[in-house]
Amino acid sequence: MKRIVSIIFFIIILSSPVLGAYPDVYFTKISIDGVNTDSNGLKLLLRASERHSGAHFQPYVVNVNFILIDHEKTIFSEKVRQVSVGETIGGTAEIVQPWYVSLEEGKNYTALAEIYLVENGKVDYLTTASANFTAIMDAKIEDIYGDSIGASATVKGESMVPLDAKIIFTLKQDGIVLEIREAKAPYIMSNDQEKTVDVLWSKSLQPGEYVIATELRGDDTIARYDKAITVDKKQIPVTPATPTPAAPGFQLYFAVGALLVIILARRNMK
Repeated sequence: MKRIVSIIFFIIILSSPVLGAYPDVYFTKISIDGVNTDSNGLKLLLRASERHSGAHFQPYVVNVNFILIDHEKTIFSEKVRQVSVGETIGGTAEIVQPWYVSLEEGKNYTALAEIYLVENGKVDYLTTASANFTAIMDAKIEDIYGDSIGASATVKGESMVPLDAKIIFTLKQDGIVLEIREAKAPYIMSNDQEKTVDVLWSKSLQPGEYVIATELRGDDTIARYDKAITVDKKQIPVTPATPTPAAPGFQLYFAVGALLVIILARRNMK
């Protein structure tokens, strides 16, 4: 009896595929390779199988249900369907889901990603990824423009916490602060388009080189952006001299005089 059992066990071992021994061996596991969430959204990284060099990845299709919870209350839910996992090199798929609801600064939230396998017309629950975060206000200065008249800053929201801040423009020349101007930052979130804020200098700048140091500030500094500008000397256009027109009656006098000469000449001929 022991001999028969040993033979059967040996046959099973020989017939089973060995990981890495055959290039066409497939794995069936989908794992969560990474999850990160913040005030802007959630990023999920899925992998079709374990990491084995030289092995193929079995592609799968999944649905992912993203949920944002505030003290056990669901405030946002979005389902992403038909996501392919395993077709790319490395067998991974990255899914990014922005939040489309406004958040409150300093408040704690829980983000969930429920993963469902779609196969042969069936949808089966696989697993759930979760992460917590504290909402913060965030934005960045995309660009600065300045000239002899004033300056402008273009701001882009980086959080679903509405931006409540001011922009401080500091004009410098040779390291010396010449002027400081402040303006209210645009009231935007990460799902809004970037917006531009303008300020005017107290007087027109003289030709020279300047630095505009810009700071986006709420309770603390959110972002900085410095830019060097050159104010060129204005070119005064030279107006060409206008020729003095001839006296308006000169041609008339000439014609009358010529006519008198002709009349007198005819009289002398008679």
